[in-house]
Amino acid sequence: MTTFTIHTIESAPESSRPILQKLQELVGFVPNLAATMAGAPTVLEAFASLSAINARSSFSGVERELIAMTVAREIECTYCMAAHSTFAKAQGASDSVLEAVRTGKAPGDARLAALTTFTRQVVCQHGQVSDADARAFLNAGFTQAQLLEVLIGVSQVSLVNLVHRMAGTPLDAGFQPQAWSAS
Repeated sequence: MTTFTIHTIESAPESSRPILQKLQELVGFVPNLAATMAGAPTVLEAFASLSAINARSSFSGVERELIAMTVAREIECTYCMAAHSTFAKAQGASDSVLEAVRTGKAPGDARLAALTTFTRQVVCQHGQVSDADARAFLNAGFTQAQLLEVLIGVSQVSLVNLVHRMAGTPLDAGFQPQAWSAS
């Protein structure tokens, strides 16, 4: 297996440094996965761009993180699940909602259940959701635009998962309390 460098802000290529500095400010540390992506500045830029676009979506912070957690569960990304569980908790997601999503169950809240169910269908059916799937999502109070915005979260987590699998990046100490394994 190829060994990838987990960069620091100082060791990263010049064009990766501003992105890593921004992550340091936002997260409180530079996540190992971003530090790994820093070795390919365009990959880090793609990740940062998707993250920024996702943050501008019409979903709440908790909803965005639950989309990410649902994708992580379905594609079995241990790093993504730990990171996004940490971020969801910081956004105010309850322990019961986190536990439901981490174990593949629908949250008790009907709106969040519709969101995670629809996200799971998008991932598992490779985007070929049925009219009934879309209607159930819309009937929970989501919009047609949000049907498509789910794809931003799916794309972001898919990119990170592929980097994680290729590089075998270790989980950061800051994400350890939310460590997860696929079962």
